[in-house]
Amino acid sequence: MPPKTKNKKAVKTVVDGLSPEEMSKDQLEEHIVRLREELDREREERSFFQLERDKIQASWEISKRRLEEEKGELRNRQREREEAEARHQVEITASKARVKVLDQELRDLSLQHQLLQCGFEKVERERDEVLEKQTEAIQEVRQRSSLKHLLLEKKLAALTAAAEKQEAQLFAALAASDVEPSAGAR
Repeated sequence: MPPKTKNKKAVKTVVDGLSPEEMSKDQLEEHIVRLREELDREREERSFFQLERDKIQASWEISKRRLEEEKGELRNRQREREEAEARHQVEITASKARVKVLDQELRDLSLQHQLLQCGFEKVERERDEVLEKQTEAIQEVRQRSSLKHLLLEKKLAALTAAAEKQEAQLFAALAASDVEPSAGAR
């Protein structure tokens, strides 16, 4: 129950249609007992409402303190999130810069690879040409050597045939002159 408002003006109290001056002693005593009971009820009620108010006030203070703590925690988390976001942005920027550098290095390496590949292919062609020329030269030398060998064999065969012919003629001349071939050789 809400507290009763008090009127500061003097009010004449009328109980059962009688003013206190008109009441008998027993009526006044009964009235006093009722007033005391009412006063006790009012005090109990007041005490109850004060306790309720104190509980509500304490609860409100606790809630207010918790709210402030939660707001502080929320601010801390927000700040941490913003700091993490800032760090993340710095990392992203650094990563993008590294990617650019690596991309440039990759392009350079790719260009170097292409140049080396072209150089390698040129050296390979030159090697193949040298090997081909060397093979051709070896075959040419072998052919010439074969021809010379054949010519030398023919000359040797011709010389051997000529020597055999001369030896046969010599033996024939010696036989005609009756000289012993072994006697002249001694």
